[in-house]
Amino acid sequence: MIRRTLAAVIAALVAVACTHPTQFERYISRQQWTDAAREFAADSSLRNNDRTLYQAGVQLFGTPKIVTYDPLKSHDLLSSLLTKFPNTEYRVDAKGRMLLIDEVLHAQRAAADRQQELESQVAQLTKDSRALRARIDSGSVQTDSLRSALGRVEADRREKDEQLKALRLELQRLKEIDLKPRSSRPPA
Repeated sequence: MIRRTLAAVIAALVAVACTHPTQFERYISRQQWTDAAREFAADSSLRNNDRTLYQAGVQLFGTPKIVTYDPLKSHDLLSSLLTKFPNTEYRVDAKGRMLLIDEVLHAQRAAADRQQELESQVAQLTKDSRALRARIDSGSVQTDSLRSALGRVEADRREKDEQLKALRLELQRLKEIDLKPRSSRPPA
């Protein structure tokens, strides 16, 4: 008789505990996501209940645009749900959500790889651009140096042309002197 009474009391307590929402569930129902996450982390008994594991995996960590969104954590919780409670009523939905989360994680990895590839290309292009600027700057210095040298050569050429012109004039005068009739010259 005492056993039956004790069993009935235990059954009643379990029934009350099952119908009485936990603090975690109250936070979830009020959409107090950070409080729910904190409560879930603090209360390890929540991991022994298929409903709270499901809520944490789907609502708390598996819903995008919620501050606590963490697809990896959601995947781990849903996997834990399926391992601990293989016959749970949430089994089909949990498996489907895990497949979606796997796709999200794969897309995130692909995006991260692509971002890293693009950052590497940007870094290489930046390096190449700097090298080209350095070559252009060096070419500009060389061009300026060549222009200066060309200016000096041009000035030297003009000076030589003037000297040549002067020498030609002098030569012409000498020829004219040499070609003058010798009659006016006294005999030797």
